Amino acid sequence: MNQWYEELPEKCPPSDAYNPNGKFYYRLVQDLKNCEADLVSHRFLDPEKKFNADECICRAVSVFENIEDCENLTKLPRHKNKHILKLKLNQNDGLIKQTGKPSHHSWWRSINFVLENE
Repeated sequence: MNQWYEELPEKCPPSDAYNPNGKFYYRLVQDLKNCEADLVSHRFLDPEKKFNADECICRAVSVFENIEDCENLTKLPRHKNKHILKLKLNQNDGLIKQTGKPSHHSWWRSINFVLENE
């Protein structure tokens, strides 16, 4: 049984979330040397905000299967100066589910996750 990095609502992660099994994913971060702070959910960053999304998804960390999707995001003004972090997510790092666009995944981070820089 996983212990989660963030408090999750009941029935979260969803039953169809799965183990990432050592697969690589990508995430935009402010600083590659101090990126732990960027590995949190929208809810963690803004606990009072009303999101137009399922609360379980709001409490997940967004990651991408394809680096090109992160590269495209860096072209937007909001993400212009961000860096792309490559993450290897292992069995004990939590659960993941494809949500939104095909490459986008929601990651429910386990407290056991340890960042290993590539």
